[in-house]
Amino acid sequence: MSKDASEANSASRPLPNQSALRALAGELGVDAVIAMSPENFVYTSNVFLMSVAGVRARQAFAILPANGEPIALVATTERRQMVAESWIKNIRTYTEFQNYPADALADVLVDIGLERGTIGIDLDYLPVTSYEQLAQRLPNVKFIDASKKIASIRAVKLHDEIALLEKTTKQTHRAVLDALSASKVGETERVMANRIVDGIINAGADAMQFLILASGPRTSHNHAIPTDRVTAKSEIIRLDVGGKYGAWASDFARTYSTGEPTALQRETYRKLWDLETSAINMIRPGMAAEEPFYFCKEQAEKLGLNFNMVWVGHSFGIEAHENPMIRPGEKAKLEPGMVFNIEPMVTDAEGAMYHLEDLFVITDQAPRLLTLGFAPREIPIIGESIRT
Repeated sequence: MSKDASEANSASRPLPNQSALRALAGELGVDAVIAMSPENFVYTSNVFLMSVAGVRARQAFAILPANGEPIALVATTERRQMVAESWIKNIRTYTEFQNYPADALADVLVDIGLERGTIGIDLDYLPVTSYEQLAQRLPNVKFIDASKKIASIRAVKLHDEIALLEKTTKQTHRAVLDALSASKVGETERVMANRIVDGIINAGADAMQFLILASGPRTSHNHAIPTDRVTAKSEIIRLDVGGKYGAWASDFARTYSTGEPTALQRETYRKLWDLETSAINMIRPGMAAEEPFYFCKEQAEKLGLNFNMVWVGHSFGIEAHENPMIRPGEKAKLEPGMVFNIEPMVTDAEGAMYHLEDLFVITDQAPRLLTLGFAPREIPIIGESIRT
């Protein structure tokens, strides 16, 4: 394993905000809060159980009582990892295919004296069948949705979380720079994409979170996967990629030329660069999350850009799109420690789509980039190196 990969793995589990989690039930005025969506569970327990994210029926629960120590309930197959990695010490189990997870959860709640009262849980993820089992077993318990409240704790990152996101994002940025500087016109989208994948994995990622790469007319497909299409001169290449690092990820987008960019392509790209950089640089703590969207929309109109997005950025961490989103109607106030992607996409008069995306953390002053830096203001060309 490379040094970078070893360092990434050692930092792959930053601790959650335990004090906020312990205080959550009291803050909501409930008897307990239960985190059970894959994202909320992994954050609350500090353990990434691969099967919980991939097998919906293998539910796991992190129980945070208003009074008493937290409890984790998982399938027996996950006990060893939980004991080894979680800050929660009381680990309970159920046997898969012999016990329904919801029944096992009801048993634990009865055991700790929570057979009545009010409990917050991830109702936006909990299957209806599981909810019905809980309601039948615990008729004197009222379940309310706590999904967004747990997500709001996740939204403000601690130092180790920011450090991890900066490391993974810079590794992803470097992989893109290296891959595209080694690429040349006449290669296929797939060949270029595979270079990016190799760079991201070799730098320490466990897998790819997603990979979007398109050339020429295919750039207008928002989520185009790479194909065997052969690139030609004077075309746009648009990419949006992210690696997977346990429960965490990276997310990064750039636009390139295959060479000999047209005047239209140069102008569109330059205006997009002005739009993205100005949108990030205007962000300050205390403003509503919708404000950068309206700024982007107004600036795009002034620049004459074809900008039709209904959002322009998102909080980022364990989920690809966390709340708050940078969108109309989002009144949540931006705070120091929140980590965001801003990613405007525009199309030119010939239908090609351009995309830039950078990750940054909000500070008491100006935002701090977590990438290696903004893209060059002049459209970069494959096969040419970019200084960072």
